[in-house]
Amino acid sequence: MQQDELQKLRELSASVPKQKNLALFFGRAGGYFIDNVKYFFIHCVQHRPELQCFFLSFDKKEADLLKRQGLPALWINDTETLALMTKASLVISDDFSWKTQEQLWAILCEATSIQLWHGIPLKAIGFPEIQSSVNMNPEKAEHLSFAYSGYDAVLSTSPYFTETAFGRAFKAGDFLEFGYPRNDVLLRRPGKFDMINADRELYAEMVKFRKQGGKVVFFMPTFRDLGGGPFEDGAIDLGKLSQFCQQNNILFVCKFHPYLSIGQVQMPPNIVLMNPKSDAYPLLSLCDALLTDYSSIYFDFLLLDRPMIFYPYDFEDYVTKNRELLYDYDEMTPGRKVKNKDDLYTAFEEIVINNIDDFAKNRKKLRELSFTHCDGKAAQRLGEHIIANYL
Repeated sequence: MQQDELQKLRELSASVPKQKNLALFFGRAGGYFIDNVKYFFIHCVQHRPELQCFFLSFDKKEADLLKRQGLPALWINDTETLALMTKASLVISDDFSWKTQEQLWAILCEATSIQLWHGIPLKAIGFPEIQSSVNMNPEKAEHLSFAYSGYDAVLSTSPYFTETAFGRAFKAGDFLEFGYPRNDVLLRRPGKFDMINADRELYAEMVKFRKQGGKVVFFMPTFRDLGGGPFEDGAIDLGKLSQFCQQNNILFVCKFHPYLSIGQVQMPPNIVLMNPKSDAYPLLSLCDALLTDYSSIYFDFLLLDRPMIFYPYDFEDYVTKNRELLYDYDEMTPGRKVKNKDDLYTAFEEIVINNIDDFAKNRKKLRELSFTHCDGKAAQRLGEHIIANYL
């Protein structure tokens, strides 16, 4: 869009009186109904009548789905959306996909912007990533500098991570150590709205599988900026894994990063591939152990206090070609580290099958460092803060 057209949009938006309690929620890239925005939006609709809330989706089907569930949602191209955006006083998001779209930023740049982000970072994000020599160029640095700047507030989980991660990654007026709304569902039975965009059939299958004495392992790896992954790189053999899981009564659930698009793939017995853009959080409490590599999911999993296995099979490649880490990997990962396929199955046998748990103290130590609050009331704290400070 031309600069003069963007300027006209800015002027149009600036000329419209703002409605102080009008809050717009943008989901993850593409507007998916997942993560902190989903759970904070649900909380506000149910418990914050002072706010007039709308979830804006870039996907018409998603917006229609939310409307059918009785939630206030709009497709970004709906006729009434532009008028609504010009009146909004609050924009709440957990990434920056909306902010980097020129037209949206032109319309909403004067609104108060609250960034909930989507995970405690193990890897470098924001300005530490920009300052890194790994996988960085001037164009990308300029893009990220804008994307990580200009927030009125950024959500954090503890003073430690405000100081060492979020305060370094973002340029923001305030950092709110309230915890993550998405983690509230880990500590309660999922409700009707929690299950929107979650796999209900898999949820039921997991409940039944565990009642019959089986164990559930969640595999949630992060994405590689340069492509590849555990299956593509040969770090996991699906045939052998399926055979092992059948023999040991394990259900192995794979959930890839939302940025990845996975086609319909027929998985072998005892292995389930979740839609990457669906919401795993209502299902996590049904998980007996977590397998991951560099994904921030493991910080959230600390709240369930269950075993974790870390599989950094491509560690040197990852930290030298994809992304630097903010912390020492071994010190910050309270679980068994495995580097090859044979060690992976040994870890499954000891930890999942025989219930050997050598890292409970390490998990407790990191949990206390990571979360000021472990009470399932993150959304409530954030809601109270917004009402008190922005209305």
